[in-house]
Amino acid sequence: MKIQSHIILLFVALLSSCNGTPKNVSKTEKETEVKTIEFIHSLKLKQPQRGKVFTKADTIEISIKKRKNSKAIDSVQLIVDGKTSQTLYAKPWSFSHIANEKKMGKHNFQIMAYHKDGKIGNISSYFNIKSNKVPRELTYKVVNTFPHDKKSYTQGLFYHEGYLYEGTGQYGESSLRKIDVEKGESLFDRKLERNYFGEGITYYKGKIIQLTWQSKKAFVIDAEDFSQKDFFRPPTTNGQGWGITTIDDKLVISDGSNKLTFVDPNNYGKIGEIEVYDEKGEITNLNELEYIGDKIYANVWLTDRIVVITPSTGQVECNLNLAKILTPAERRKLTEGDDVLNGIAYDSINNRLFVTGKRWPKLFEIKID
Repeated sequence: MKIQSHIILLFVALLSSCNGTPKNVSKTEKETEVKTIEFIHSLKLKQPQRGKVFTKADTIEISIKKRKNSKAIDSVQLIVDGKTSQTLYAKPWSFSHIANEKKMGKHNFQIMAYHKDGKIGNISSYFNIKSNKVPRELTYKVVNTFPHDKKSYTQGLFYHEGYLYEGTGQYGESSLRKIDVEKGESLFDRKLERNYFGEGITYYKGKIIQLTWQSKKAFVIDAEDFSQKDFFRPPTTNGQGWGITTIDDKLVISDGSNKLTFVDPNNYGKIGEIEVYDEKGEITNLNELEYIGDKIYANVWLTDRIVVITPSTGQVECNLNLAKILTPAERRKLTEGDDVLNGIAYDSINNRLFVTGKRWPKLFEIKID
């Protein structure tokens, strides 16, 4: 009560100090007026069609029309990926947007219409961008061949300190192996429980990350003794893990779509993603991954194709076609549609590139011309 009394006395004193006589202060003068902005459903998007794919550097025509019974429009604003792009102050309410966004794939846009009655109409949509470059076709030559376990359903591959590490799949057969490259023999292996279908593997600071297919689980394995240290759920769009590689202090995971998810290797949280496109459209079924130089090399499941991707944009820069790396006789012994190319490993010290496939009889060392 004492505090309240002091405050009242101070307020009276302040009023009295103004010309000596307190003035009548209206309620509207004492209180700050609060305006409420009303957003209304007053717009229709005429073009483009939601999710339409455009080629990078295309001009995208974006236009709206006002719905009936809504007031006239003063101005219209286009916001792309959260940033104001253009503002119009007169009809026609149509924008010409140049698709110069760096990243491939989905880009959100929003249109805000400011009506004369103070209300704001808004509508949201998105467009996709594909590459405007035809990927360069790479050529190669086989430098060496090594034996490969024909029972090994290869899902992941990497090279580290003189040894090849391989992750294999299939329920009841999945494993992690440390392999003598010259002999093709497993020196040490860890079998997954029968309910897990093993997928891609990668090395990061003394640990091996091994994905599983549909179990929404990735294992963190000690690289020396193959003991399990941790596990996490891959933060991919569908929770699946297909391929994985390491870029500096980031993990990169594929999930069978055209998306690659970037993951913090310390807390396994998602820190970004890219969508992969060439000049024809999205590249789905991205599988085993390997980071070489400054590019991501990715197997495309059910094909003999490896695509070379720029990590910052998702744009396919090159294609590597390995359809002829096996002889016709070797291919006839494989199960069509299943025993496909899958497995890329890079020896960065000696600049050696290895490729193989599911149940293939050989591991190939190749040199790209």
